[in-house]
Amino acid sequence: MRKLEKKMKSIGTFSLAIIFSLAFMACEKDDDNGPDNGDNGDNGNGETLSGEISGTLEKGTYIISGDLLIPEGEELILEPGVILAFDGDGLSPETSPEIQLFGNLVAIGTPEEPIMFTVVEERRDPSNAYEGLWGGIQAMSSCEHLILKHTIIEYSGGPARQSEAYDAGDPRYTIHFANPEGVLVFKNSIMRNLADDGIRPQGGGQMAIVNNIFYNIGETGGEGINIKDGSVGVVAYNLFYAMATNGSKPAGEGDGVPQTDIDTYNNTFINNGFRRAQSGRGGSINYEQGAKGQIFNNLIVNCRFGIRMRGDRLPDMDNIEYDYTHYYAYDETDQENFWPTTDVDDDGNPLTYEKPGDIIQMDPLFVNYDVNTDKMTAIPDESWNFHLTEDSPGLTAGSTDFEPVISSLSAGGVSISIPGPSAFIGAYGTE
Repeated sequence: MRKLEKKMKSIGTFSLAIIFSLAFMACEKDDDNGPDNGDNGDNGNGETLSGEISGTLEKGTYIISGDLLIPEGEELILEPGVILAFDGDGLSPETSPEIQLFGNLVAIGTPEEPIMFTVVEERRDPSNAYEGLWGGIQAMSSCEHLILKHTIIEYSGGPARQSEAYDAGDPRYTIHFANPEGVLVFKNSIMRNLADDGIRPQGGGQMAIVNNIFYNIGETGGEGINIKDGSVGVVAYNLFYAMATNGSKPAGEGDGVPQTDIDTYNNTFINNGFRRAQSGRGGSINYEQGAKGQIFNNLIVNCRFGIRMRGDRLPDMDNIEYDYTHYYAYDETDQENFWPTTDVDDDGNPLTYEKPGDIIQMDPLFVNYDVNTDKMTAIPDESWNFHLTEDSPGLTAGSTDFEPVISSLSAGGVSISIPGPSAFIGAYGTE
C-alpha cells in the first residue's frame, strides 16, 4: 500500500467565490475550518497511481491507471491543486478505474486552485460527456466521511461490476455514499459531463450539498442528486443546468433509519428533464417514497415538470412543506406541468398546486441569460450570469421563516457551516 506523509494544521477563515469553470461566479462567506494542506509544492508531475493509498497528496497531476483504494480506518487528503486524471475508456469496469473508499477522503481546494477529478487531458472534451470514462468515488459503508470543497468532478459513470449497489454493466454514480452514520459534504464545487447520477447517497448519512454547480448530467437518464434511504440534510444554493432527469430527488426507498429528511431551498433549476427517455419522468425537484422535508425559494426555469410528489411512489405528504417557488417556461406544455396533473393521491386529488408565495410565468431577470434559450442546451455559455438584477420579481420574494434540518456538520477535523435561507428566490441574489 502506498502510504503518504500526513501533515496537518489549522486553516483560518478566508473569503471565496464559487467558480463556475467557464466564467461566472456566486459569492459567499466561507467560514468553514479544515486541515491546512501544506506548502502546495507541485510534486505530482504526472506520477502514475493505482492500488491502496492513504496520507496526503500534494499539488500536482497524478495519472490514475487502476482503481484507487483507501483502506478502512485510513484517510486520503488531497491538497489544493491536485489533479487526479483517470486513464479510462468507459468500456468495462476494469478499464474505467474508480476510487474505492473504505476509509475517508478529504479534498479541500481553493477558488484559485480547485481539486480536479477528471480524465487524462486528451479526453477532456464535452463530446465524451456520456462515455463514463472512469468510475467515480464509491464510498462504502465503512467510510465515515467524504468531504469535497472547491472541487471539479467530470467525465465519470463507467460500467459497474455486479454488487449490492449495481447490476453488472450499469453506469456508476459519480459519488455513491453508503454509510447511514457517515457525513457527506459537497460544497463550492462543480459536477459536469457525467453519464448518470451525480450524487447518490444510498444508505443514509448526514449531508450538506451546498453552493455547487451541476450541468450536463445523464445521457437519457440521471439526476444531479438522487438521495435514497435514511438520509438527512440540506440541498441549497445550487445551480442545476441540463440534468437528463431531475435536479434533486429525495426518496425513502430501502430500510434507511432515520426517515429521509431533506430540505431543498434556494436552488436554481434550468433546462432539466428533457433527455429522460421514459415518458412522464424528469423535471426539477421530485420527492417520493416516504421522503419528507422543506421546499422553499426555488427558481424553476424551462424544466419538464415543476415540483413533483409522485402519486405512485408517495412521499410523506404530512411532513412536506413547499412554497415560494418561481416558475417560468416559454413552452406551453412545460407551463401546464408546473403542477403535474398526473401526480394525484388515492382520491384523485392533485399532490402539488399553486401556493400563495409562488411567482408564475414572470421573467426572473437574470443578469445575463435569455430565458428563451433552447431548452435542449446542455453546456452553459461562458458569458452567462445567473445572478438576479435589481428589478427581478424574485429578489425579495422568498421566505426566511424556517430553520434547516441541520445547520452544521463536523467530521475529519473539518467543520462545515450550512447557510440558512435567503429572501431571494433561486441560488443567487444580486452580484
